[in-house]
Amino acid sequence: MSTMTRIGRTVSLTRTRIDNRWRRSTRWLRARRHPRLAVPPATTLITHKAQDGVFEIRLSGGARRNVLGRSTIDEIEQLVATPPHGTRVIVITAEPPDFCAGYDLVEASRGTADDLIAHERNFATLRTSVLPIVVALQGNVIGGGLELALSADVRIASPETRFAVPAAKLGLVYSEAGVRLVKEVIGESFARAMFLAGRELSADTALSIGLVTEIVGRDQLRARALEYATNIATWSFTAATGNRQILDAVDGRVAVDTAELRHTSFAPHGDLSQSITDFVKRRAQAPGGLVEK
Repeated sequence: MSTMTRIGRTVSLTRTRIDNRWRRSTRWLRARRHPRLAVPPATTLITHKAQDGVFEIRLSGGARRNVLGRSTIDEIEQLVATPPHGTRVIVITAEPPDFCAGYDLVEASRGTADDLIAHERNFATLRTSVLPIVVALQGNVIGGGLELALSADVRIASPETRFAVPAAKLGLVYSEAGVRLVKEVIGESFARAMFLAGRELSADTALSIGLVTEIVGRDQLRARALEYATNIATWSFTAATGNRQILDAVDGRVAVDTAELRHTSFAPHGDLSQSITDFVKRRAQAPGGLVEK
């Protein structure tokens, strides 16, 4: 074997060893698992024309498990702030199997701390919306997905739904607004268990502590959420929007003129006035007239 041949083989073997070490390295594994050019598209939104006063916003993230990127959150904020004409209730659903796996960490890894912190302001729009919001939950409801769910008034879940906050696992310090929202809904003990110990909550536990309103089968989930929203939409719009604002004002989330809201409901030609008129008419036509027996 010539000297040049031996040198060539040595170089080839060295390259192979280096290549194998690289393939075994953490950096290669990270690049293999998270190749930037191979990342599936972020979550998109599918909206349905408001029907019977109900406007549906549906998360569609496919393999990304409906993660929330900055553009997705911005779009949700815009849709909630300016829904289609005639909207009385908003419903947020998601394509299965998960509701939302949290913030888009791939996107976050490319940005700065300020970019991630900027997400916080967007959920405030949902929390301060005058329109009632119903959300249908399934599979994983994690991190930012939990914040999105907690911004709703009514949360309906399927039996296999699980709730988690990955703060401890990721080394993330949550926003004050996000922590406060979780504590308000599930209480001090469960909030500390989720944020400090990474505790996950099952659908049954979530129901028992008030995190969800009711549990239905997955095949009935979307239909039930739309049915619930339609029921809200049939009642007084003044009462629904006014009482949502009052509920948020009591919790200190928003500052509203509660006296003005109540005066509006007592307006001569308002819903309350019409309801009282209808009640009096029904009583007058009933046996015994207006006299209670």
